Amino acid sequence: MEDNKFFKLVWRFNGLLISVTGILAIGVLLFAMYQIFKDITRERNTQNIVNFEESGKAKESWRLGHVTSLTSHRTLMIPLNSDQSFNRGYFSKSSNSTRNYLFINTETNLNKWLFNHTNFLIESASQLRIGDYSSKEPVIAILYSLVKLDSNSDNRLTPSDLTTVSISKPNGSGYKEILTDVEHVIGNTLLSETELFIIYQLNGKSLSSIINLTNFEIVNTKELPKVGL
Repeated sequence: MEDNKFFKLVWRFNGLLISVTGILAIGVLLFAMYQIFKDITRERNTQNIVNFEESGKAKESWRLGHVTSLTSHRTLMIPLNSDQSFNRGYFSKSSNSTRNYLFINTETNLNKWLFNHTNFLIESASQLRIGDYSSKEPVIAILYSLVKLDSNSDNRLTPSDLTTVSISKPNGSGYKEILTDVEHVIGNTLLSETELFIIYQLNGKSLSSIINLTNFEIVNTKELPKVGL
């Protein structure tokens, strides 16, 4: 009799243990399913992408970005950013990108846009000045990397497309394209107040050019040596 009671207790304990284990397993499974569902349905955010294929379905909003002071606060430079939002039913996504720049003269309160449209994707806008990023030297010019055309035919403007390198004066005037169909901009450095050195890839070649910052003309271009040669 005592043995039977003992075995009954063991069976009950085992049954309870199996039930608790099952409940925990179901709880873990439900939690994992919830995390997967939350990941699938969460809003996806991307940067530097302008979508064309769903332009009719997209909700596009515009806002001015962070204000940058140039030329001793006499000129303000403000990016115009777009936010394209798409609703896929079970998830949503949005794409943020810079499409233009506004320049404001704080002395006269006159303003001008860099472009009279918002058709391009502006990847970057670098302030060229002697010294490092924290330098207090005046800005000599502004160097832009932008995407004008969907060169890889994926119905989007992205950094994967060919790039146009352009330049303007610190107040946004004198805008000029200096390099087109660039595959990759490797880097640049100021040689002096009148010369910019830039390294880039074009037509499968690595090149370096010197740009005159007085007239925004390329004065010298050379191909870089290939690896091992």
